[in-house]
Amino acid sequence: MCLGSLGRVVKMWDEGGVPMAEVSSADRVINACLLYHPGVVEGDDVLVHMGFVVDVLDSQAAAQARELRSGLAGR
Repeated sequence: MCLGSLGRVVKMWDEGGVPMAEVSSADRVINACLLYHPGVVEGDDVLVHMGFVVDVLDSQAAAQARELRSGLAGR
């Protein structure tokens, strides 16, 4: 099973023609490539895996994922 990092896009830039984003996660900041999701905008909740944004979450899915993550952190 692969786990991704849930976070919010806080900054975006172009790196040699490649769209990139700074994603603020629970405990760190991740630089992630946006090639798979070029429509992402600042403030979007995303799932990052292996340096790529692999999914964009709506507010309900993001809230559920954060709740699940906080429950797992207490174990």
